[in-house]
Amino acid sequence: MGKPDTQGIDEIQESLSLPAEIQIKGYLGKGARSHVFEAMLDKDTVIVKTYRKEVAQKYRDKYDIDIAEFEFGRNKSLYDLNEIKKYIARPYRVYPSSSEYTHCMIQEYVSGRSLKDLIIEMGHLPREVLDAGYHIVRMAETNGVHDLDISSKNVMIVEQGGELIPKLYDFNLMPQYLHAPNPFLWLAIKLGLRGRSHRDYRNLKKWEKRGQDAH
Repeated sequence: MGKPDTQGIDEIQESLSLPAEIQIKGYLGKGARSHVFEAMLDKDTVIVKTYRKEVAQKYRDKYDIDIAEFEFGRNKSLYDLNEIKKYIARPYRVYPSSSEYTHCMIQEYVSGRSLKDLIIEMGHLPREVLDAGYHIVRMAETNGVHDLDISSKNVMIVEQGGELIPKLYDFNLMPQYLHAPNPFLWLAIKLGLRGRSHRDYRNLKKWEKRGQDAH
């Protein structure tokens, strides 16, 4: 996630329209498709992920979906899998573009460091983290969820009970098996020549290589 750019952020924050029980605490940063704010939902610390207008419009025009509903649905489908629930940020609420509130989703606030930073700091990739990554991908694949967008900079590592836990929180990437970027890839996926979780396993191999290169 990019570092906060103060230009325009205050205006975005002031323009937020949310239910009274959601209180904005501050700006956390930006991604390729969104701005993220820290907030309180009753007693829970959460994030409010608002979508860039041009990106939301692209998802409507190109994919005929609401990006907030799309991301919330992907998030929930993984969080509802008990076998990997602990590795998935909890989805709280979604406010589509048709809502009376700001176009956004509300999600658990995940505090930690990126997998990329963990590897740099430790000088290797802990085996427990890699094993968890494979478990997540296999369970997701078994349940029909693919293209998880799990590059090492896009996975957060948190400590729970002395264990290092990879936590997924970003679910708005459009999977290639739903919308392939070119007809050749679409055909390869359709014919089974390229697995729907191909990019997930490729990312896991990149985790391993990054860990090896850090020695």
